[in-house]
Amino acid sequence: NLFAVGAGAFADQPTSPTRGWQPPTVEQLQKALPQYEISAFIARGGMGAVYRGTQRALKRAVAIKVLPPEMEEGDMQFAARFKHEAQAMAQLSHPNIVAVHEAGEVDGLLYFVMEFIEGTDLAQLIASEGRIEPQRAIQITSAVCEALAFAHEEGIVHRDIKPSNIMIDRRGRVKVADFGLAKTLNVEHTLMTGSHVAMGTPDFIAPEAMMPGMKVD
Repeated sequence: NLFAVGAGAFADQPTSPTRGWQPPTVEQLQKALPQYEISAFIARGGMGAVYRGTQRALKRAVAIKVLPPEMEEGDMQFAARFKHEAQAMAQLSHPNIVAVHEAGEVDGLLYFVMEFIEGTDLAQLIASEGRIEPQRAIQITSAVCEALAFAHEEGIVHRDIKPSNIMIDRRGRVKVADFGLAKTLNVEHTLMTGSHVAMGTPDFIAPEAMMPGMKVD
């Protein structure tokens, strides 16, 4: 399988904000981002669409994530979340965290560019192989913990750790993806949430995060 980072997580995201949205074609995105060679559409979901491309200047494979440009007033939260994800991930330079190369807006289209992960995600791995051997599970978990510990040192809490956000490339390297729900600890308010709103995927969210007014640490 070839997975652009974050594509595997799309199935878990709410789909209503993009239900009537048609992602740009490869040709349309190519015109908007001429500095990249857009080679394929990979996936779409509740927070936009992902494409595979190549950064022309460096001949580097990348994944490009775009957000729907036409959003109703109540859906502006998704634009803020998208920008916040790029900002949060750009701060995190770690071998177990997906790297962000660029973020911006062109013709009303929000986008960011990140490293392309050739491999799969943990959810797909479990679905195809079944229960993972304990030693391998420990290795994967340890790598995730290393990534999160680094993020915590930088004042960022992921808040949406789940199998589909844990990428594994063909060499077996583990990378944590999708900081779209990340909370920055050194500010009083996040860009997306109020003090009484819980964020995360229900099957994986920490129970205490569901308590009104509880601060995630």
